[in-house]
Amino acid sequence: MSYVTVVDDSPAGSIENLDRLMTEILPDPEGLAARYAGTVDGKLCIVAVWDSREHAETFMERDLGPGLRQLLGGAAPTSAPGSVGIEIEHSWVR
Repeated sequence: MSYVTVVDDSPAGSIENLDRLMTEILPDPEGLAARYAGTVDGKLCIVAVWDSREHAETFMERDLGPGLRQLLGGAAPTSAPGSVGIEIEHSWVR
């Protein structure tokens, strides 16, 4: 079952940092189907669509923390405040 994660204030902080994180440090996470990102009120917001909850959790627990530490140089949170995960029960695509 597909799973969506929504982060309303990513520790990556900017689109440029997100691009670097996802191309140079953590390219092609397993199970990631799509990612959408934008800035709202100066905060980086990210919506990611995963093949399953397990794929999202594996990425968040195993890869994201070390990737953010490498990107930001030092201590970085392993999860973003205000993040939520949603099991997709119904979908519609234009």
